[in-house]
Amino acid sequence: MFLALHFVDLALHIQTQQLTLTDPADADSCPPPLALVGDYPLRVLQCNQRAAAAGIVAGQRLGTASALCETLQLCHYDPQLEQQTLSQLAAWAYGFSAQVMLVKPDLLVLEASSMLKLFGGQQSWLAELAAALRLRQLPWRWALGHTPLAATLLAQTATEATAQPNGAASSAAVLAQLLPLTLAQCQRPEASRMASMGIHTLGQLWDLPRAELGQRFGLELLLWLQRLSGQRPDPRPWFSPPAHYRRRLVLLHEIDNLTVLRFPLKRLFGELADELRRRQLALPRLQLRLLHRQRSATEITLTAAANEHRSDAWQQLCELQLQRLTLFAPIIEIELIGQQLQPQQLHSERLLAGGGPDDAALRLLAQLQARLGHDKVRSIQCHSSHRPEQANRIVAGGDGGDRRLADELAPPRPLWLLPQPQAIDVGLFTLLRGPERLESGWWQAEAMARDYFVGQRRDGALAWLYHDQHGWFVHGWF
Repeated sequence: MFLALHFVDLALHIQTQQLTLTDPADADSCPPPLALVGDYPLRVLQCNQRAAAAGIVAGQRLGTASALCETLQLCHYDPQLEQQTLSQLAAWAYGFSAQVMLVKPDLLVLEASSMLKLFGGQQSWLAELAAALRLRQLPWRWALGHTPLAATLLAQTATEATAQPNGAASSAAVLAQLLPLTLAQCQRPEASRMASMGIHTLGQLWDLPRAELGQRFGLELLLWLQRLSGQRPDPRPWFSPPAHYRRRLVLLHEIDNLTVLRFPLKRLFGELADELRRRQLALPRLQLRLLHRQRSATEITLTAAANEHRSDAWQQLCELQLQRLTLFAPIIEIELIGQQLQPQQLHSERLLAGGGPDDAALRLLAQLQARLGHDKVRSIQCHSSHRPEQANRIVAGGDGGDRRLADELAPPRPLWLLPQPQAIDVGLFTLLRGPERLESGWWQAEAMARDYFVGQRRDGALAWLYHDQHGWFVHGWF
């Protein structure tokens, strides 16, 4: 059993959604008269309800449509954007079916039989799918069929999206719904030739002898009828989710204010989180590209504390980045790119205290890097060297590693090392611990041989002292 989802006027409703993404005021109001134009000479391909109420229909010339409605907004047909949106819908439908087929330009076919047990039956599966479709805010029509081609034809010729698709998916019931369809509705190229012979419906074609039909109209028509009935498998490939995330939004209005930019970004991050949740994936890094008309793109890299899939976490990191962004040109497109899709790891609380840094510390580090810049946040990393001056290194934020192992293996070291050791009178100190012999660098020009002690000054301060051939020195303070 297969379910076909036909998204009616998909290219037009993509533009309508982008209009509400750009202008928050249009999200709760009725969209303006909108028409999708293309071909040459320009003509109307699709139009919304307000444009249709003004007398605009598909196929009209651009001049006629503009004369009928002065407030008509025009959008050019972008087949690349339409196919990108269909692929995104297929990735979304992957959460409801293990096998999804793309039927260009605006239809999906979902394999249904293997999913019914998981969702608790056909009615439950269709109810959850319908609820998710309403959230997409795209008009759709659907139909069940025993073959992908049969379901596709029924969905394309359905009149409206009802609570349940039309009838059962048995072969007899599906053929009963298909036979009244005209050959023009089936989009057969032989429809005009057959009409001259008095063959108008699929039922009339179905009753003709197959051998004579193949001799007159060719083998391709016979193969099409076999795929329709299920006698031959459908050769179209199943959809495979992409290895990278990419979402492109073409704005209908230029954005020159960062306050307005936050509205479409919130929706984009929400779509990202939904897809990552459905596929059980996460991203450690996300690239945000703001495209301008006459200026190179503004690129912002969002780096999470760990593999992240939540929209609010990405939104917060983006807000911190935008606070130090100066917009020099209006934005015409927004693009989100995630190259490193990783399996989502579920974390549980630690039974015992200790271990590595917790999630709160990692989130704080990511927020500091987003607000101040990655080059402004650094960590201290232990380095294997006996010389105290070279035992630490300044590295990128978050790369310092776990200090617990170093603390367990090494003797106590002060947090404050002096830039240069200072000569002292050892009589002012009480030696509490030591000596610890450190001898290193004999193979280099900077050889050292020191005996280190922990000493306490009369006022209670703890110092790290050493003695060598030059005398007594204080090297740091605890």
